[in-house]
Amino acid sequence: MKYAIHITHEAVQKIGGIGAVISGACTADNYKSFYDRTLLYGPAFYSSSDLFSKLGRGGEVLYSNADYFDKGNYHEIFANIIDKYGIDIIYGKRMLANEFNINKTNEVDLLLVNINKMKQSFIDITKYVLWEKFQIQSDKYEDWDYEQYLRISVCYLEIIGALYPDGDLYHHFSHEYMGIPCCLQVLLDGNKYLSGKNKTIFWAHEISPARKVTESLEGHDIAFYNILKNARIQNLSMEDIFPQIMESYRTILVKQTVNFDGIFAVSDLVKEEYLFLNKNVDEKKVLVTYNGVSFQRIDWESKKASRAKILKYIESLYNFEFDVLLTHVGRLVISKGIWRDIKLLEFLDEYFYEKGLKGAYILLSSLIGTGRNSSDVKRMEAEYGWPVLHKNGWPDCIGYEETIYDHIQIFNAKSRAIKALFINQFGFDTRKCGQRVPLDATLFDLRVASDAEIGFSIYEPFGIAQLETLPYGSLALISRACGSSYLLEYIWDKQKNRPFVIVDFSDFTKKEYLNTTDEKSIKFLSTYEKYIKESNSMLPFLELDKEDRDTIEHFILKGEAKDIFEKLPKNDEDRKRLLDDIHEKINLLSWESNLKIIF
Repeated sequence: MKYAIHITHEAVQKIGGIGAVISGACTADNYKSFYDRTLLYGPAFYSSSDLFSKLGRGGEVLYSNADYFDKGNYHEIFANIIDKYGIDIIYGKRMLANEFNINKTNEVDLLLVNINKMKQSFIDITKYVLWEKFQIQSDKYEDWDYEQYLRISVCYLEIIGALYPDGDLYHHFSHEYMGIPCCLQVLLDGNKYLSGKNKTIFWAHEISPARKVTESLEGHDIAFYNILKNARIQNLSMEDIFPQIMESYRTILVKQTVNFDGIFAVSDLVKEEYLFLNKNVDEKKVLVTYNGVSFQRIDWESKKASRAKILKYIESLYNFEFDVLLTHVGRLVISKGIWRDIKLLEFLDEYFYEKGLKGAYILLSSLIGTGRNSSDVKRMEAEYGWPVLHKNGWPDCIGYEETIYDHIQIFNAKSRAIKALFINQFGFDTRKCGQRVPLDATLFDLRVASDAEIGFSIYEPFGIAQLETLPYGSLALISRACGSSYLLEYIWDKQKNRPFVIVDFSDFTKKEYLNTTDEKSIKFLSTYEKYIKESNSMLPFLELDKEDRDTIEHFILKGEAKDIFEKLPKNDEDRKRLLDDIHEKINLLSWESNLKIIF
């Protein structure tokens, strides 16, 4: 028997990219052919009073000792472990489904451990062993986030051994730092508790300290990736340049993965970041394993139908029909670089106006993972015209949403051809986004209708969302900081009419950006040349401030805007051609295609 154990914080509910990867990978045909059974393992974050909701939507509870519920004599398997460690176990099944292809499913096992009352003696022993064997000083980290993932490792091997006593092969996947303590237990005692061969794999969805540094630098990706390039040439590590990263338990844990059997990096960019952090690792261990994109094939009539729904929606809000629809769907965090969207729109607005075209930009993004409830949406829509207009304060704009709405307002006040709509919500339908959304419209319609998805992130290890509209005849407008840009280049190679534009904000070699003479351009020229002349030095990039970054972003986007405008589909003939062309390559985006390197 071959077992795959995925240690993750998204065992019950898909929260972000990791959940999307687990759903996509585990439902792929080649994955299902390789493994006999799959387990999602993680901590029980909260205890619901409703037994049957403890494993989330689509989860079936088979056993919960705290609820005296046992649907299959599982207490015989778990009782000794529960008593020994002072834990509670919730075990059951969950049907994973491919987001856009309901025919791709996989029923997996699901096990959550409540470790809130775990016996302290076992915790202390585990912390001592981690210090003795791996020099991890657990006493430095009081954060519960660290503590909970350490605690689920204490009983990990005994639980896996009891549940799967007949394994020939066990693959232990640590999704990000969360599963690293469990995998360290496998390295120490895996052969003692498990019957078969063990393999530990760090699935690097990102490199945590790289994200933190990139977001904290005022120069963001412009600074970080130039520093990385120069540091690697000089054989310096991330720790050498940014010693503060060693204060984080996430960094300490990720550095331990050099001891694992393999590292799956979700892009070439993540591989480079990993090698920057762990410069002495055996590079052959680090395998670039691109994420796949979940999609369903559509025909031209389907695209027209979805487009008609969004046309109707925008017309109800702004009283005009757009020629081109630009979208951005994702989490509302600084790493998404949403301010760059607005800068691009400013340049595109001029081109649209000159050609007599109308454009709509929809930003569907929220700080609230669950979104606003339907009653609040209905009230805001009726009282002041949400989401065209917003107010600061819950249930409307909070935190960074307020900043984004300010940008949107300023743009709409000045624009002549494009209108921007900020929907601070999770999901897209009538219940979630208001009565003006057509009754039969869904998020899928918004993805299909899009002519271009914008994703100029400052840190994006892969970026599945940036590619989700591509299979439906849309352009992907992404930054080089998106790891998925490397997959797109691999698939389309040097082919003409590629359905994407990659904007490299950290590239200081494009001289065409310098061919300008106005006052702003003169400032840009002096800023730009300062970094070109010292491009083999890290110091100017460490000191790159927001003003210089804004200047660089402004002129890089100004230089790219014309090419982007020319690529945009502006009529049905353009859209149909894009859809037909993409169908030739679409399977190369799939999970099956990108998992071939493993299975």
